[in-house]
Formats: sequence, structure tokens, C-alpha cells
Amino acid sequence: MNDVDRLFACFKCGLTPPKSATRERKRSRGRLEQESSESPGPGSVGEELKTPLSRIRKINIESSIEKLKSAVAKKAQSIGHGKQFSPIVFYGSPHGVPPKRPTRMLWRLLREICPDLSQKKTLNVRKEVWMTFPRQDEAMKFSKGQADVHVFSYQDHFNGQRRFLVSTYTELWRRYKNMNPKFRHHYEVIQEGLPCHLYFDLEFNKKVNKEKNGEEMVDLLISMVLEALLEKYAIQGDHNWVLELDSSTEDKFSRHVIICIPNAAFKDNSHAGAFVSEICSRVQKARAKDKTFDKLFVMKDSSSEESADQLFVDTAVYSRNRCFRLVFSSKAGKSSVLLPTKRFKCKDLGEEDIFMASLICNIDVDCQTYLVCKTDLDCVKTLHFDTEESNNVKSPCQNLRQFTLDIGTTDLSTTYFMGKSPFPFLDKFILSVASVGNIPGNIYSWYFLSEFRLMVYSMTKNRYCERIGRQHKSNNVIYVVDLRMAVYYQKCHDPDCRG
Repeated sequence: MNDVDRLFACFKCGLTPPKSATRERKRSRGRLEQESSESPGPGSVGEELKTPLSRIRKINIESSIEKLKSAVAKKAQSIGHGKQFSPIVFYGSPHGVPPKRPTRMLWRLLREICPDLSQKKTLNVRKEVWMTFPRQDEAMKFSKGQADVHVFSYQDHFNGQRRFLVSTYTELWRRYKNMNPKFRHHYEVIQEGLPCHLYFDLEFNKKVNKEKNGEEMVDLLISMVLEALLEKYAIQGDHNWVLELDSSTEDKFSRHVIICIPNAAFKDNSHAGAFVSEICSRVQKARAKDKTFDKLFVMKDSSSEESADQLFVDTAVYSRNRCFRLVFSSKAGKSSVLLPTKRFKCKDLGEEDIFMASLICNIDVDCQTYLVCKTDLDCVKTLHFDTEESNNVKSPCQNLRQFTLDIGTTDLSTTYFMGKSPFPFLDKFILSVASVGNIPGNIYSWYFLSEFRLMVYSMTKNRYCERIGRQHKSNNVIYVVDLRMAVYYQKCHDPDCRG
């Protein structure tokens, strides 16, 4: 057996090759390729035949073995410690590719949300809302994004120009009480759709109606109102519910009467106006039988004969988004201030209590019943009186707070799902705010972070962004619902669109 046979036998059996096979020094690969490319000279052929191992020894056997072992080790390492695929990803799923769990995106979004919520909470605690606007629609749009705020109006003392204010009741009173009475020209905006107390604006010309007794007329009207409340709503009225404010002058009798029914209110001022129309109709009918009710009818102008049949109740103050003067205020350019009388409820209240009680839309949190007065479907001229539970007409923020209480301490882990969530009411609410114009938004996915009580909706089809005031070209929007604070706001997938 020659050296070549012994070498391959050793390699095959795993033995150490003979020293004669590895005696020659190592040579680089480039040198080997260079020598192998050279053609043999005329005298080298015989020498090569005499020594058959001379050409094999040019190959570094030991280097080749080490390279082979190194390659095998690297392959084993990559299999043991490299990226591994799950069976579903490698073989495929019978239900298709599973949805990805965007963990990184969720935590990035959470890092953005938490400072926003912390800043918002700090602002709510340290600073009350006080914003003014030149237009009413701008003020109402701003108020929808704030909690526990209301819209007011005020007139400039010098030119009478009207502006609109958004603030809370407490902050308004804090500034209002310290204001110079000369510059108080403030009004409450009775917003459309908001529940309200029953209110009246009573006035007549004193010079034309010298024989009229204003207080006696107010007492007679209140007795008719309490009688109608008992008959139509089964509510036993009380004179202690009545708040009377006066701004009369030598020429004009002017009073505001507000009736605050405990645990109840009218659904909005349109229903209150319909009820006042019923009162006026009752007075007209009672007048035909009892001449006592003639006291409630006044003459508007001495030159007009028709004005003799006019009630001293102003029925025009029940229009949409009506401005109603606040107590302790006067009209711009006028000196008569609306002040509480010493009758009914006013005699036992301080200034702040009178201010709060005189606000038409300041409804108690324990209000349980909303009074409804609307035209009957069968006969337009017939009024239909009914009551509704207050939870049927809650505002979006109130509904969201109720939703927070309903879920209680449900311990859902951080999840990411497609389609509907376990909270269909919240889904419906988000779909309503995500539909802008004629384009309805759809919920693409949702994820609930139970530790932070955050519900995050990723929307599709409607890309309208409130920050830029238009739709994004490609990036969809996100709606974040904070179940602890009962608020929601919109963000974007676009990292450049902040706010």
C-alpha cells in the first residue's frame, strides 16, 4: 500500500495521517493555484512519475480538514442558536396567515399616550377652562371636546359687541363675582338638546298698563304652572322650587321666573316651550270662565287695540341656542340689573347659591326623569306629555362614564384583534365619531391595554384627521379611549402628525 492509499485509509477511519503526508510546509491558496496553472517543463514529467505524492503534497490536507470542521461547527451553531420558525409559519396555517401582533407599535403608541393623559390631567386640575370666541358655533365646537363646560355670551361694555365664552360654572362664578358690576353683561346660552329647568320671561309696559300688579300676576301664573305639572306629569309642585329675578324699571316690568323641579328637568328648551304653550292655552280657556285671569293679559301699545289680548309671557325665549341673561347682569347700555327678589326661594339663599340655581342648564347629577312635551303624531295640534329616564338621553361623555362603570374590573390582557370588540356600545360610539361627511369609518382592529384601562381603535376607510382638518393621503387614524377618565381623542399612525 503506497502513501496515497494509507492517507485515504486514515482519513476514512478517523486516524491521524502519517507524518510523511503532512511534512511539507503550508502554502497559500494563491500560490497553489499559481503552481497548478503552470505547465510542467520537459524534465518534470519523469520526476512527477517517479514521485506520485509530489503533486498531492501541494494541497494542504490539514488546512482542508480544519476548514471542513469549522464549516460544520458554524452550521451546527446556526441551527442551534439562530432564528427559529414556528411550525405555523414554516408549514403554513390552514386558516391563512395569522394576524401580526404589533407589540412594538402598541408600546410606542402607549409611550405617546401616557404623557398626553398626564398633561391633560394636570391641566384639568391646575387650570379651569376659560376660552372666548367671536362666533357661537366655534364656542360650541370647542365645548364638545371639554368636560363639564358650558357656553355663555357677553357684551362689550363700550360698543355692545357680543362674544362667546366657554367655561365651567365654578370658574365663571369665581371671575364673575369679582368683576365690576358695571361691566357685567353676561348671558347663558341654552344649548339645543341639553336638559333644562322650566323658565319664563315676563314683561309688560307699566305706562300702558298702570292698573296691573306685577307680583299678583306672577303668583297667579305660578299657580297655573303647578296645577299643570300635577295634571300632566303627576308632580306635586312647591313654591320653594321657584326662583324669581327682577330687572324692572319705572317704564317696564321685567322678571325671570325659574322653576327647579327636584330630580327632574325638561328634555330641552323646546319641550319647555311646548309646555309653556300649554299653560298659555289653559289661561285662555280659564279666562272665558273666570274673569280673574284677565289680570294676566296686557296691552303692548296704547295705539294698538289687538294688544289687549296679549299675555305678559314672552314665548319667543324658547328658540334654539337661546341667550338668557344671568343674574347680577345688565344689558349693554342699560342700567337695570337682574337681581333676586325677596320672595320664594331667593329669601334663603346666598349670592353664589342664587347664581347656581338661576342657571337654566345647571341640572343636578341625581336627575332621574326628563319631562317631554311634544305634538301628537295623529294630531299636530294636540300635545303629548310623557317622561323619560335620564339615562336614555345622556351625553356621549356620560355614556362613556357609564360604560367605564359597566366593565368594572374586567381583567383582559393586552390583546390585538380584528373585527368587533367585546364592548359593542363603545364600538358604536367610535363609529359615530369616526364618520365624517358622507364617508363612514370602519374599525380595522382594536387592542385593550388592561393595565392602563386604554382601548385603542385602528380605523380604516375614513382618514379624517382633526389636527390638520382634512383626510390623510394614506395613513389611517387611531381613536384612543381612556376608560378611567371617560374621555377619548384621535391620533394618527403618521409619526410626523402630532397633537
